[in-house]
Amino acid sequence: MAAERRSWLALIILLGTVLTITAQIASGLLMAWANVNFHAFHVANGLAAAVFLAGEWLWLFFSPLGRAAAQRIFLLSAESRHAFGRQVRAPLQQSPLREGLGALVEGIFLVLASLTVLFGLLLWQGLSGLLPWHRALALLLALLWFFHLAFTSLDHRPRKKPRKGNKP
Repeated sequence: MAAERRSWLALIILLGTVLTITAQIASGLLMAWANVNFHAFHVANGLAAAVFLAGEWLWLFFSPLGRAAAQRIFLLSAESRHAFGRQVRAPLQQSPLREGLGALVEGIFLVLASLTVLFGLLLWQGLSGLLPWHRALALLLALLWFFHLAFTSLDHRPRKKPRKGNKP
């Protein structure tokens, strides 16, 4: 697949999404397990995350590069499905995880992050019955965050032989 070149605005939106969601995961875990009161920060950061996530979805739907990225992360193209299938059959071979398993994790992460933030916004508006769902989605999101980190680390570790599709 061709390398994607995001505009500066799209890069800022992606960076904002990554940072706010990471901060949401960290502050949520601290509130749940360490009894630290980050509620005001968690709400304010959740509002910022909602704005960045909306920007990311708009980019995915309305820009040509965004639509190409959506095809990759949601396995909508034959090439991305083929890369995913190849990596499921032979994990950690010579193809970049970004094009297969990593792409699927990115897509699921984006959907779960969006749902988690949406549930958080509804909780903020007083729908307290959603708290168990918000927490469950947040735990899944944290797990996917670690998978994504692991896949990215594997893709960028030094190798003796370059992977297929990557230039040395």
